[in-house]
Amino acid sequence: MKTFAVSKVRLDKDGRVTHVYWGEVDTRKNDWAAPESVAPVIDAVRAIHDGNDVFALFPSTHGHLPERRFMVVDYDSGWETISLDGPPTHEREVHDMERLPN
Repeated sequence: MKTFAVSKVRLDKDGRVTHVYWGEVDTRKNDWAAPESVAPVIDAVRAIHDGNDVFALFPSTHGHLPERRFMVVDYDSGWETISLDGPPTHEREVHDMERLPN
């Protein structure tokens, strides 16, 4: 199993994640295993479906901190995206993450 971290997101007009700025994390070193890159959200969806962990990184005074895990959200249209798992948390929601330019 791999661990990925998302530090930025691109949202559509309805607030759904369409793209991520992410990378694989070396959990033993607590560092990036490879450089981050921009990817369509379907890549993160596939990673979760494959059993990997995908975490959100939130900006802090000491850099970015992992705080919440992503889960897959299915829409009736067949489209899938990601959302943060668990109940809403103050200042730790998708709209609080750093953004990729549109």
